[in-house]
Amino acid sequence: MKFFKRLFNKWWFWALIGGAAIRLLLMPITAHPDLWGHSFTAYFFAYKGELNIYDFLLSLPKTHPLVANYGVNDIFIYPPLAYFTLGIFRVLVKPFADPAFIPWLMNNVSSYYNYPTIGLQIFLFKIPYLFVDIASAFLLSDLFDDKRKKKLAFVLWMFNPITIYATFMIGQLDILPVFFTILSCYLIKQGKWEWGLFSLGIGGAYKMYPLLLIPPAAFVLGKNFWDRVKLMVVGFLPYLATIAPYLWSKGFRAMVLFSSKDTKMLFMDLKVTAAEGVFPFIALLFLVYLISYYVKRKLDIKFYFLTILLILFSVTDFHPQWFLWVTPFVIWAIVKFSGKYIELVATLFVCWLVITLLFESSLSYGLFTPAIHSLQNAPSISEYLAKVTDIYQFRSIIRSIFAGASLFYIYSLYKRESEV
Repeated sequence: MKFFKRLFNKWWFWALIGGAAIRLLLMPITAHPDLWGHSFTAYFFAYKGELNIYDFLLSLPKTHPLVANYGVNDIFIYPPLAYFTLGIFRVLVKPFADPAFIPWLMNNVSSYYNYPTIGLQIFLFKIPYLFVDIASAFLLSDLFDDKRKKKLAFVLWMFNPITIYATFMIGQLDILPVFFTILSCYLIKQGKWEWGLFSLGIGGAYKMYPLLLIPPAAFVLGKNFWDRVKLMVVGFLPYLATIAPYLWSKGFRAMVLFSSKDTKMLFMDLKVTAAEGVFPFIALLFLVYLISYYVKRKLDIKFYFLTILLILFSVTDFHPQWFLWVTPFVIWAIVKFSGKYIELVATLFVCWLVITLLFESSLSYGLFTPAIHSLQNAPSISEYLAKVTDIYQFRSIIRSIFAGASLFYIYSLYKRESEV
């Protein structure tokens, strides 16, 4: 009895219960089509023992139901560590899962919601993320020493809609690299700089964006040129080590290394000649790198991470779930500066929400198709708005507001950080 009384009195207990309850409620009744691609590949690991998913997918005959009904060219565009992690997750829930579900799904992907236990199957795929998510909440709170700030960071993470939406409604794996970016900050705070950079590299082995964060971390922490080089090598090592065995894989090179999604930040191009131009993202990213390298007064590493990611979203046609990448650093800024510039954070969130709602309906109310089947083919909000306005111009205006608010937010935090 005393154990439960102490547990109930923990500062994190009720936030954990409330946040987990929301996640558990939404997990079985929401899904996005991307979840099936992850499910198929995890199935081949857990049930077929395939280690090279990329070449295996390319080798499937055209008559295979996955090829005929779903396609394989864009089914899994993530590095090998993501594949193995999802496969291990599938092995863990295998005793509770229906082995007939994935083979059935390959033939009935357009009517997946008709499967008798569809809610349970979706739930089982998402449940491992819950533990990673909760661990992320505790790590984020541990970036602060003050108990009030620790609690606020924990609450903001457990109840922020971005995490719930991206991880437990869509079912995307972005929580995995996000966890390792937060872990990196925690390790650096503990003085374990090499392990902090190594953690960023592991995050990059799931999705490549943490690799962008390695240089400023190395520049700020390194005492001299060679120390910085060493830290950068440590940072990139996990990514290089995990992809090295697959560099000779035709499927890996086609699906991952040369995936168009990894070059979206280069879509914005300011023309200098008819054939050449300047990429704003590269120019701004390099500017941040130079500041982190040359400015004598070193700012908090999390500020550089926040800056790079907001710049990325300001010039990129980002997928809604990607905004999870920057969420822990926005929460860090809110908590550290006691809610300063909360209006700017609200502006960024509203812009994100509007942009998200203007995607296809499968990324908004269509997520509830497992519970309300008629939503699968529901028109998107963009289709309605297109009848009364130029939808692309409207989206461009929202993106411009987001970019302006991001730049001013970065500038404002830079001034505050410089004064600390």
